[in-house]
Amino acid sequence: MPSKMHVTVVLLLAVAAAVPAAAQVKREFRYTVAPGASVAVYNEYGPVSVRAIAGRQVVVVATLASGKVEIDPLQAGNRLEFRTHALERISGSDGSVHYDVSVPPDANVNVRVVNGPITVENILGDLTLLDDAGTVDLRNCSGGHVRVQTISGPVTLSESSNGYIDITSVSGNVALKNVTGRKVTVNTNRGAIRYDGDVGQNAAYSLINNTGNIDFIAPASASMDVTARSVSGTVENDFPLQPKRRTGFAPQPGRAFTGTSNAGSSTVELRSFSGTIRVKKR
Repeated sequence: MPSKMHVTVVLLLAVAAAVPAAAQVKREFRYTVAPGASVAVYNEYGPVSVRAIAGRQVVVVATLASGKVEIDPLQAGNRLEFRTHALERISGSDGSVHYDVSVPPDANVNVRVVNGPITVENILGDLTLLDDAGTVDLRNCSGGHVRVQTISGPVTLSESSNGYIDITSVSGNVALKNVTGRKVTVNTNRGAIRYDGDVGQNAAYSLINNTGNIDFIAPASASMDVTARSVSGTVENDFPLQPKRRTGFAPQPGRAFTGTSNAGSSTVELRSFSGTIRVKKR
């Protein structure tokens, strides 16, 4: 027969194990919106996931790690806003809140987090995503204006077309795959930039950094007008570019080159201060 002390220890362990599960709270919000709705989420304490669903409803499920935080929803016409705020002093993961946001594909979405990851899928509206240290991952977001800003968090964008892309970061790496936007601008200070995919038609790419490397990988059939320059780094090129006259640009072996591949229907500008720039065939 177990001792009283043994029974007491077992009961205490059982209670301790049950506390986190009991403290976790889920809150769900549902709204019916008109086309072009605006949905904003401001969350200092955890990740935000956004995806498109059929219909005209916005569904937000917030999972709160404890009762120390609260969600403030706001509806003003066709605009929805969700903010997280602390009810008391929090530490560790007590204040963690995970948002799962489902919106119509044409919704315009604004997300601001501090260090939680942001993931977005299948959105056709405009996107504004701000994240200090967390990762930002976008998939199948086409047609809208995409603005992403991070301090150190990496950014990935894949399978996007017919939109305007504007990505800036202080030290985060940026990776683009199969992005054929009308205008694609990436600017980092110390992060690496990697592009992998075709360039589409009548597009403009501008990939600029200070100290990171830039890799631009495209098929041999890519129709592009390329300019690449690294002030104190090096440049490499796999494409048989046709030379052309360009006022104010002086090609320099190993440091700068310019030329056209195929019809040159899209422009590609690659610039770095000290990084290596590589233009490579798939």
